[in-house]
Amino acid sequence: MDWKPFWKIIEDAYRDDPIDHFEALKARLGELKWFEVVEFQARFDEAVAAANTIDLWGAAYLINGGCSDDGFRDFRVWLVGRGRVAFERALRNPDTLADVLDGDPVDGFGLDAAALRVYEEKTGMSDFYDRLDRAEKDAPPPPPEGADWDFDDEAEMRKRFPNLCHLYLIPTDGRDEPAGGAE
Repeated sequence: MDWKPFWKIIEDAYRDDPIDHFEALKARLGELKWFEVVEFQARFDEAVAAANTIDLWGAAYLINGGCSDDGFRDFRVWLVGRGRVAFERALRNPDTLADVLDGDPVDGFGLDAAALRVYEEKTGMSDFYDRLDRAEKDAPPPPPEGADWDFDDEAEMRKRFPNLCHLYLIPTDGRDEPAGGAE
């Protein structure tokens, strides 16, 4: 599957509510042939892998109030689910996520399992991952790209992600009020 139809499917399925989003993605994938569902998942996995950067991990850490390895993968699933524009902008500059967030944590809500569910419904088979040719599926992911930095360093967070910090960090000096201001 080429990238253009992949992103079209993602964007057609987008819903604000995570459960509705998952169901809409399943419905959209249900329109495809079984092998196209597998191809879709291969592209989905490529996009998740492309978002494996240290700065996106730092943004996920800030947005979700901490972020384990699994949590970071789930964050990247959420990011892919937001669509091509938000995804590509975030790859270039994670602070642009402030344009699509409201101060709440984010979760991928299993979007990366939608293709598996549809494949199993269509074929009655459980060989989805074999079809994806994932010999290394149980291997740990490679480390994120980029120079490591301390996600607990508030000054570094504010330097890298000023807009996200406005949404997710409580001001320490009274000058940087969060959205809505202080009472």
